[in-house]
Amino acid sequence: MANHTVQLEGDMQHWLSQHACRPSPALQKLCDVTLTLQDAEMLTSPEQLQFLSFLASTIQATHAIEIGVYTGASALAIAEVLPEDGTLIACDITDEFLQYAQPAWEAGGVTHKIKPHIAPATQTLQSLLQDGHANSFDFMYIDADKTNSQAYYEFGLELLRKGGIITIDNMFYGGQVSDASFQDENTVATRELAAFLQQDQRVDYSLIPIGDGLAVTHIRSKPNF
Repeated sequence: MANHTVQLEGDMQHWLSQHACRPSPALQKLCDVTLTLQDAEMLTSPEQLQFLSFLASTIQATHAIEIGVYTGASALAIAEVLPEDGTLIACDITDEFLQYAQPAWEAGGVTHKIKPHIAPATQTLQSLLQDGHANSFDFMYIDADKTNSQAYYEFGLELLRKGGIITIDNMFYGGQVSDASFQDENTVATRELAAFLQQDQRVDYSLIPIGDGLAVTHIRSKPNF
């Protein structure tokens, strides 16, 4: 829910966009189109898109999961670095924005890698487990409803292999997490998740001040969950 890194404004934000990102033509066009929409703040920032694709590429991800697709920019950025036989399970509650996503995926040559699932993400993730896909994925990006983020994370720990990476967006929640006067359910859920992740010994953990705050967890072991 931040189309730029919230700590940076003006000239520095422009400089970062010029020096931190190498979007493909398809990704750049999709971002440009998305920025014209009324709810463009939901677009993942360009520098974070770059970082997500970098992480997935670094661990040589083949199979990935995304929770929250919007116009498909993050799905495109991740799918571009997956091998030709790679797959990205793209979970969203609505197909409203697929009209933007699917042409961009086609332009980027990744349509065959991306498998949209329009349903509550918990249902999709549970079905993947029931179908025998535990420990089958390499990378996960969570950018959806905040009250369910920890549930998505726990599913990810079961679905991803040892050494896999789970990333979670909006950990700053617009800066509200540091202001005790904000007690809405999304802010409270994000605060609680941040505290939980800091103590979770199943993973290596870092909270990156990029976009609206990105949690990065690296699965260090696969105990019985």
